[in-house]
Amino acid sequence: MNAATVFETIRENITGYNVRAEMHNRGAVQGITSMYQNLGEDHIFMLKASKNSAKYLQEAILRKPALIITDFEEDAFIDFHDKVAICYVDDFAEVSIRLVELFYGEHIGRMKYIAVTGTNGKTTTSHFIGRLLSELGCKVATVGTLGVFDGAYEKVDFAHTTPTTPMHFEFAEIIKYFSTREYDYIVYEATSIALDQGRTGFIRNDLAVFINFSPEHLDYHKTMRRYLESKLSLADLSDEVLVNMDAPEYRVLAKDRHQFSEDEDTYYRYQTDIDHIDIHVGEVHYEVRPGFLGEHNYINLATGIFALLKLGHDVEAVIHAAAKISPPVHRFELFSEGQYQFILDFAHTPIATKESIINAMIYAEKMEKKLIVMVTGIGMRGYRKIRMTMRLIPEELHHLVLAAEQVGYEDEEKIVGMMQKHLPPSYDASNTTTALSRQEGIIRAIDHAGPDTIILLTGINEPQHYRGDVIAHDDRQFILQYLDDCRKT
Repeated sequence: MNAATVFETIRENITGYNVRAEMHNRGAVQGITSMYQNLGEDHIFMLKASKNSAKYLQEAILRKPALIITDFEEDAFIDFHDKVAICYVDDFAEVSIRLVELFYGEHIGRMKYIAVTGTNGKTTTSHFIGRLLSELGCKVATVGTLGVFDGAYEKVDFAHTTPTTPMHFEFAEIIKYFSTREYDYIVYEATSIALDQGRTGFIRNDLAVFINFSPEHLDYHKTMRRYLESKLSLADLSDEVLVNMDAPEYRVLAKDRHQFSEDEDTYYRYQTDIDHIDIHVGEVHYEVRPGFLGEHNYINLATGIFALLKLGHDVEAVIHAAAKISPPVHRFELFSEGQYQFILDFAHTPIATKESIINAMIYAEKMEKKLIVMVTGIGMRGYRKIRMTMRLIPEELHHLVLAAEQVGYEDEEKIVGMMQKHLPPSYDASNTTTALSRQEGIIRAIDHAGPDTIILLTGINEPQHYRGDVIAHDDRQFILQYLDDCRKT
């Protein structure tokens, strides 16, 4: 593709278009990316305005791109006009969408897409949908918080500059990868921030699934209304929608009777029990007995079942598949080591953390054991969320560990202090321990544990961001290594 075609695409769709400096290479453009690490000579670099953009620009110039497109104000990088052609545009998202279509349209059109949005449970629901489809013989990729997975549930090594929904060109490369391998579906998590930034605006979804709604990402959206509007915009990008009618904010999207609910008289209904799910499809009842535990997992599995039914798959086949699949890693995952029993759960929003603890309390009571819980204050998530999380902590836990994680450049002592301040009044020094890191928190939980306890570890079980560094971490690996070291000493 030559540079003239790229310019013509921008001219036809974008206002505020202006180019500074002549193209150093007017021949073929070899690729396009928003990651300077992936930038090659004769590529186009999409530079989104941010506080780090000056650094990214300098890194990009060293790689000799054919063109840089940015939404910084005109002539913001005037000192570099003699080194590289820079195109200033007003609408970065629209330019990105048009150029994705230009470079990747052939691959985008070959596949089917299912988008999952909501405050909690996007990852688990997406993976359940993907695994159900795989059981039915489809080739399915899953994209989201855990990364990119192929149809065999093997992780594919894609650079991911955002935590959940990839940026425009990252996502397009993922689509190209699976398109060339003749996949049928991509199931992906659609976050409110990604929707607001138009990252998936080039995708026409076969189905959008709306699972729940509660306060989140207000540091970005500022108001609940803007947060909701971002979520609702996914419907305009989708042919069909599946709505949780128990979330009143989403009911406006329901255009037919094929929606789902726990209580209301909808076509798809579910009720969860400690070891099974009752599913109603119209007037017909089915019982699903998954090979795992956790009511929140069961709710997400029921949603996945309804998603496939909404797409027209045979109900008997879907129900049969639902009894065979497992949840993604670290979603109410049970494991034991020596005398210690653990539950790993990725819950990291206020409501998800509360639900995880309640589920663990039910399981611990069934096993006639006491429950120790680690809850984390996430430095990169903002103090408002920390306050909300602490106020929702259930009473009557045997022991509670409060730890700081994903600290970034925040003060971990301040994080833990805020957690203590906003705890329910039943928690004090007799039943609460603090830690300044996730690893220290796990150690404190083990210190209070024994054969008669179960340890629930909530939070972001991933490499830890601290003072500009990324520290490798996995709960299970850390636990096994720590206990092995203890045995040796």
